[in-house]
Amino acid sequence: MLEFGGLNYWALLVALGVNMGLGAFWYSPAGFGKLWSKLSGVDMMKIPKKESNTAIGFVGLGALAQTVALAVVIHSLHATTLRNGLAIGLVLWFGFTAATTIGNTLYARLGWKFWWLNSSFFLIVMVVNAVMLSTWQ
Repeated sequence: MLEFGGLNYWALLVALGVNMGLGAFWYSPAGFGKLWSKLSGVDMMKIPKKESNTAIGFVGLGALAQTVALAVVIHSLHATTLRNGLAIGLVLWFGFTAATTIGNTLYARLGWKFWWLNSSFFLIVMVVNAVMLSTWQ
Protein backbone atom coordinates (compact mmCIF):
# COMPACT_ATOMS: atom_id res chain seq x y z
CA MET A 1 0.00 0.00 0.00
CA LEU A 2 1.23 3.49 -0.77
CA GLU A 3 2.04 5.58 2.29
CA PHE A 4 1.57 9.33 1.93
CA GLY A 5 1.97 10.25 5.60
CA GLY A 6 5.33 10.82 7.22
CA LEU A 7 7.16 12.20 4.20
CA ASN A 8 10.22 14.33 4.91
CA TYR A 9 9.14 17.71 3.53
CA TRP A 10 12.63 19.21 3.80
CA ALA A 11 14.05 16.36 1.72
CA LEU A 12 11.19 16.82 -0.76
CA LEU A 13 11.96 20.53 -1.06
CA VAL A 14 15.67 19.90 -1.62
CA ALA A 15 14.91 17.13 -4.15
CA LEU A 16 12.64 19.53 -6.03
CA GLY A 17 15.48 22.06 -5.99
CA VAL A 18 17.88 19.44 -7.37
CA ASN A 19 15.43 18.65 -10.17
CA MET A 20 14.80 22.28 -11.10
CA GLY A 21 18.38 23.46 -10.54
CA LEU A 22 19.97 20.68 -12.54
CA GLY A 23 17.38 21.19 -15.28
CA ALA A 24 18.10 24.91 -15.42
CA PHE A 25 21.79 24.16 -15.90
CA TRP A 26 21.36 21.10 -18.14
CA TYR A 27 19.26 22.92 -20.74
CA SER A 28 21.14 26.23 -20.49
CA PRO A 29 23.78 27.43 -22.96
CA ALA A 30 26.41 26.67 -20.28
CA GLY A 31 25.16 23.07 -20.12
CA PHE A 32 23.64 21.16 -23.02
CA GLY A 33 21.19 23.81 -24.22
CA LYS A 34 23.01 24.44 -27.48
CA LEU A 35 23.15 20.73 -28.25
CA TRP A 36 19.47 20.34 -27.30
CA SER A 37 18.56 23.21 -29.66
CA LYS A 38 20.61 21.70 -32.48
CA LEU A 39 19.14 18.21 -32.03
CA SER A 40 15.55 19.38 -31.54
CA GLY A 41 15.57 22.14 -34.15
CA VAL A 42 14.12 24.54 -31.56
CA ASP A 43 15.88 27.82 -30.78
CA MET A 44 14.92 28.54 -27.18
CA MET A 45 15.82 32.20 -27.61
CA LYS A 46 13.11 32.58 -30.27
CA ILE A 47 10.27 31.15 -28.18
CA PRO A 48 7.84 33.94 -27.19
CA LYS A 49 8.18 34.94 -23.52
CA LYS A 50 4.59 34.02 -22.61
CA GLU A 51 4.96 30.57 -24.19
CA SER A 52 8.32 30.07 -22.50
CA ASN A 53 6.95 31.06 -19.08
CA THR A 54 4.01 28.67 -19.52
CA ALA A 55 6.40 25.85 -20.40
CA ILE A 56 8.60 26.60 -17.39
CA GLY A 57 5.53 26.56 -15.15
CA PHE A 58 4.53 23.13 -16.42
CA VAL A 59 8.12 21.89 -16.08
CA GLY A 60 7.94 22.97 -12.42
CA LEU A 61 4.64 21.16 -11.89
CA GLY A 62 6.07 18.06 -13.54
CA ALA A 63 9.17 18.22 -11.36
CA LEU A 64 6.97 18.54 -8.27
CA ALA A 65 4.82 15.57 -9.32
CA GLN A 66 7.89 13.47 -10.06
CA THR A 67 9.54 14.36 -6.76
CA VAL A 68 6.44 13.62 -4.68
CA ALA A 69 5.80 10.33 -6.51
CA LEU A 70 9.41 9.26 -5.98
CA ALA A 71 9.21 10.16 -2.28
CA VAL A 72 5.96 8.20 -1.85
CA VAL A 73 7.42 5.10 -3.53
CA ILE A 74 10.60 5.27 -1.44
CA HIS A 75 8.65 5.85 1.78
CA SER A 76 6.18 3.07 0.98
CA LEU A 77 9.01 0.62 0.30
CA HIS A 78 10.70 1.64 3.59
CA ALA A 79 13.92 2.26 1.69
CA THR A 80 16.46 3.80 4.05
CA THR A 81 19.88 3.05 2.58
CA LEU A 82 22.02 4.46 -0.18
CA ARG A 83 21.91 1.09 -1.93
CA ASN A 84 18.10 1.02 -1.79
CA GLY A 85 17.89 4.55 -3.18
CA LEU A 86 20.33 3.76 -5.96
CA ALA A 87 18.41 0.63 -6.98
CA ILE A 88 15.02 2.38 -6.86
CA GLY A 89 16.27 5.37 -8.85
CA LEU A 90 17.80 3.16 -11.54
CA VAL A 91 14.79 0.84 -11.83
CA LEU A 92 12.25 3.69 -11.96
CA TRP A 93 14.33 5.60 -14.50
CA PHE A 94 14.79 2.50 -16.68
CA GLY A 95 11.17 1.38 -16.53
CA PHE A 96 9.31 4.68 -16.53
CA THR A 97 11.58 7.21 -18.22
CA ALA A 98 14.03 5.45 -20.50
CA ALA A 99 11.62 2.83 -21.77
CA THR A 100 8.68 5.16 -22.34
CA THR A 101 10.54 7.98 -24.07
CA ILE A 102 12.35 5.91 -26.72
CA GLY A 103 9.31 5.53 -28.96
CA ASN A 104 8.24 9.17 -28.72
CA THR A 105 11.73 10.38 -29.52
CA LEU A 106 12.27 8.06 -32.45
CA TYR A 107 8.80 8.62 -33.94
CA ALA A 108 9.48 12.35 -33.78
CA ARG A 109 12.69 11.61 -35.69
CA LEU A 110 14.83 13.29 -33.09
CA GLY A 111 17.35 10.43 -32.87
CA TRP A 112 19.25 8.57 -30.23
CA LYS A 113 21.48 11.52 -29.23
CA PHE A 114 18.40 13.57 -28.40
CA TRP A 115 16.92 10.66 -26.46
CA TRP A 116 20.13 10.17 -24.50
CA LEU A 117 20.49 13.90 -23.78
CA ASN A 118 17.02 14.09 -22.22
CA SER A 119 17.01 10.63 -20.68
CA SER A 120 20.39 11.04 -18.98
CA PHE A 121 19.14 14.21 -17.29
CA PHE A 122 16.34 12.18 -15.72
CA LEU A 123 18.74 9.35 -14.89
CA ILE A 124 20.84 11.73 -12.80
CA VAL A 125 17.82 13.42 -11.20
CA MET A 126 16.10 10.12 -10.34
CA VAL A 127 19.20 8.49 -8.89
CA VAL A 128 20.42 11.51 -6.91
CA ASN A 129 16.94 12.23 -5.55
CA ALA A 130 16.18 8.57 -4.79
CA VAL A 131 19.43 8.25 -2.85
CA MET A 132 18.76 11.47 -0.97
CA LEU A 133 15.12 10.69 -0.21
CA SER A 134 15.94 7.18 0.98
CA THR A 135 18.82 8.19 3.25
CA TRP A 136 17.45 11.49 4.60
CA GLN A 137 14.82 10.23 6.99
